[in-house]
Amino acid sequence: MSITQDFFLDNYDKLKEAAQNITGNDPLWEELLHYTIDIFLRKKEVEDIIKSGGGRFYCVRIMMNSYRSTTSPFYTEYRRPSAELTEVPEIEEEENLTEIADKIKKEIEKLNWYDKMLFEVYIDEGHTISSLARATGIPRTSISLSINRIRRHIKKKL
Repeated sequence: MSITQDFFLDNYDKLKEAAQNITGNDPLWEELLHYTIDIFLRKKEVEDIIKSGGGRFYCVRIMMNSYRSTTSPFYTEYRRPSAELTEVPEIEEEENLTEIADKIKKEIEKLNWYDKMLFEVYIDEGHTISSLARATGIPRTSISLSINRIRRHIKKKL
């Protein structure tokens, strides 16, 4: 195993506990944890950080900054109050629903094959992100990032 795999096997429970504490057991704790792992793994010097003994501290700092800062991408994506959620447009005719569904289908067709297939299985079979990870063997973090990227793409295009 690699040094990063060993690190996460040894520290996952502690990082999970930290995410729960930082969020006050908000249901977003799991998203925060996996978001943090993704950020951490993208660092060029990840192995040096782990070797220095600062891996867990570094991850907890990412979690704290991401969750508490109102300018962080995590806050923007998951925590910011959204007018879209409070203002639901009225749909007067059933034709409008058909048009919207057609637009969504067209946007899904534009996705790369991996995202398209993943999203179709996610929707068609009614999976949660965790159940899809178990069914496919694809890491939950990877699925979560893909599904969220697809959702943002569709929202932007509509």
